[in-house]
Amino acid sequence: MSTEETASRAPRDDRAGWVRPIVLAASCLVLGFVAGWSLRGGEDNPIVIPEARVGTTTAPETPTTSTTPAASTTTGPSTVTEVEPPPPPPPALPEPAQIRLAVLNGSGVTGLAGQTATRAEGLGYTGVTAGNAAPQSGPSVVYYRSGAQLAARRVAQDLGYAATQARPLADEALVAEAPADAQVIVVLGPG
Repeated sequence: MSTEETASRAPRDDRAGWVRPIVLAASCLVLGFVAGWSLRGGEDNPIVIPEARVGTTTAPETPTTSTTPAASTTTGPSTVTEVEPPPPPPPALPEPAQIRLAVLNGSGVTGLAGQTATRAEGLGYTGVTAGNAAPQSGPSVVYYRSGAQLAARRVAQDLGYAATQARPLADEALVAEAPADAQVIVVLGPG
């Protein structure tokens, strides 16, 4: 064997063997960053990905020039979360002018029903009847006749009362004091 052959077969210095993989990895990172930046569009022209809508299902886009096999048959839990639709909006409350209202004073304070009726008319109620009821021990209550629950809710909201309930049919004094056509009867109490 010649000296040249022996020199070419001599072991290399292993200390320089780690440089090549490091340079290769760094080059790949830089090229990946540059490619990603250019595909993204830079700062002046960003690509915007639309938000996913919860509760809807859409088929993912498939490339037209795919060399991969057809769709897989893997089954598993769905990633789409079904959300119940929002409840329908509450029915609209009737306008004050559409409500036949009676205000009865059961508080013992003279003139309170008249003052409350005047306040209701200032809010748009028309033809409000004022009168007296048997003395009450609790808070004011807004009673409603059959089919006038929304009207009672409107009166309670407008006049600031918390309690609404169906008119008790057995309360003869309430029936006698309120006009027959009154849909809503406010009985004022001391509380």
